[in-house]
Amino acid sequence: MTDIRVLLDEHVGRVFERLLRERGYDVEQAKDRFGEYTSDEELIQWCGESRTVLLTNNAKDFEPLHREHDHAGVLLYHDQKLPDTDPEGLARAVDEVFSQYGSDGVEDQLVDLGEWYDWLHE
Repeated sequence: MTDIRVLLDEHVGRVFERLLRERGYDVEQAKDRFGEYTSDEELIQWCGESRTVLLTNNAKDFEPLHREHDHAGVLLYHDQKLPDTDPEGLARAVDEVFSQYGSDGVEDQLVDLGEWYDWLHE
């Protein structure tokens, strides 16, 4: 389906990782690549260098960081439980973002997946 690379921040679970992979995304866990407790700045820098979109629920840290670094895009959700309680719904939101904008359209953008999720569930 896609050649979009996605790095999941360390709080995103394996169920969601598997679901995105089944949908055709090239998915990797930050904790698998870097170990636990890698700095957020290191993650966003690596994502920029490797052209990998970051998916996280860490708004507090990544909202300012995304303005300070070039990156492939940050997909942000606010409900920490969402990848576990409705992984399919969140994955549909990810699909819709890339369907509408492609990977180039999210470059250097902070995308609120919660807004997309809510829109898809109206």
